[in-house]
Amino acid sequence: MSRLVCLGLMLAVCLVAVSESESKPQDASNEEHVAEAANECKTETGATDEDVELMMKHEPSANQEGKCLRACMMKKFKIIEEDGKPSTEHTMEMMKLMSENAEEKEDAITEIADTCAAIDLPEDHCDSADAYLKCIFEHMEKHGITMRVEH
Repeated sequence: MSRLVCLGLMLAVCLVAVSESESKPQDASNEEHVAEAANECKTETGATDEDVELMMKHEPSANQEGKCLRACMMKKFKIIEEDGKPSTEHTMEMMKLMSENAEEKEDAITEIADTCAAIDLPEDHCDSADAYLKCIFEHMEKHGITMRVEH
């Protein structure tokens, strides 16, 4: 279950922050830019090194700051909008980039993005990002979609 909880950091590991306003899932590849974005989010959210480490290991958040760290990263890479609402389009792009077997699972990826975008999410952006990530990972597992692991 722990690997299911942390799409946010999985996203972060695979992303490139070209600029705060222009980052998109398809920019995935440059760890230096991802680390820069993670440090910015760490500062913005009051997260600790341990929160970042948990995120990088794809383990559940230990606290609210860890959830907010993930929400910040998801906002930077347009997985969720500034208002906290999911971006189905960018979620699908990210899942395709991060999935081992995306070509065979395109219909399932679309279904997952639509399903999870439609769930009733909490008002708090940090809790909302956490719930959205859990939904995505749970449905990916149900559909047999495996994640690429970046180290």
